[in-house]
Amino acid sequence: MDESIVSWAACLLADASLAALAHDVVARAGCSVGVGGLRRLAHPGTHDTHAAVLLRHPDLLDVVASLHRAQLAALLAAENTAAA
Repeated sequence: MDESIVSWAACLLADASLAALAHDVVARAGCSVGVGGLRRLAHPGTHDTHAAVLLRHPDLLDVVASLHRAQLAALLAAENTAAA
C-alpha cells in the first residue's frame, strides 16, 4: 500500500475535524462512500471508539500521520475553497 494513503488514513482516524472536512468534500463531489462512510471517522460511535482505542491513539498514529498531514490538509482545503 502506498505510504501517503496509509498516512492519510492515520490523519483521518486521528483528527475528527479533518475527517469531517473530508466527508464534506466527498459529499459535495457526489461520491457515495457507503453506510456510515466517512461520518464514522468524524463522529465515531461508542462501538467504534471502544473497538479502536489503540488504533486512534495519538502516540501511535502521529508518526505515520505526520508524514503527509500537510499535503492532505492542503488538498482538502483547496477542494473546500473551490466548492464554496
